[in-house]
Amino acid sequence: MQKYDAVVGDTTIIADCSLYVDFTLPYSESGVSMIVLTEDSERNSLWIFLKPLSLDLWLTTGVAFIFTGFVIWLLEHRENTEFRSPAQQQLGMIFWFSFSTLVFAHSKFSCPWQAFLYTARLASMLTVQKLQPAFTDRKEIQRNGYKVGYQNSSFIKGFLVEHLHFAEANLVPLVTIPDYHEALSRGNKNRVAAILDEVPCLKLFLKKNCSKYTMVGPTYKTDGFGFAFPSRSSLVSYMSRAIFNVTQDKNEMDKIQSTYFDYC
Repeated sequence: MQKYDAVVGDTTIIADCSLYVDFTLPYSESGVSMIVLTEDSERNSLWIFLKPLSLDLWLTTGVAFIFTGFVIWLLEHRENTEFRSPAQQQLGMIFWFSFSTLVFAHSKFSCPWQAFLYTARLASMLTVQKLQPAFTDRKEIQRNGYKVGYQNSSFIKGFLVEHLHFAEANLVPLVTIPDYHEALSRGNKNRVAAILDEVPCLKLFLKKNCSKYTMVGPTYKTDGFGFAFPSRSSLVSYMSRAIFNVTQDKNEMDKIQSTYFDYC
């Protein structure tokens, strides 16, 4: 700070730095969070045809199906000679009579609405994209020894090592926010499982890439962004008042939020 009158940017207010510079009031709240890839897990599943109905309903349907056939066999096998055939044929008859309730005349009231509801639910699951984060917890990443990215020349590296206990060998420095996309890409052999950075920076990235990535996990609170000045600079109080005036203007802050930080 001997060469400059001020540092203006996404400067995090940190206690260690306050020994050498004076910070203004924070102009933005901040915190450390994590972004990961999203995955469309349901549409890629081979068992998606079972998803429209719950497990309990599938089991109930199966039990009712078998019970109906058994009751028919119990009532008919003494009088009907067709029910006195070999065991395999009797078993086929049991299931045939149960199945007939779905396709013959008496199914006109029950079958159509059942088929309609099932088809509508399945079509909805196939057409509506349901994205899930690849990871939801940093501890899962740590247990598996996956690599994690962070913004180079920031306090994030020390925070990850000292407070979140990441192995330094698993940390990958990234120079700029646009580098996040390449670092998280599946085709990159040096890809990272997640990127931890300050929330405003992550929101700027998600503003343009929200369809592929999402923010997950807890947000670790920091003291926010501020402007830095040489110790005992008279400009600190002046800039702090200016920041206070802007942050108290709800309309202006909403405009800034929607323009730069809101994402889908």
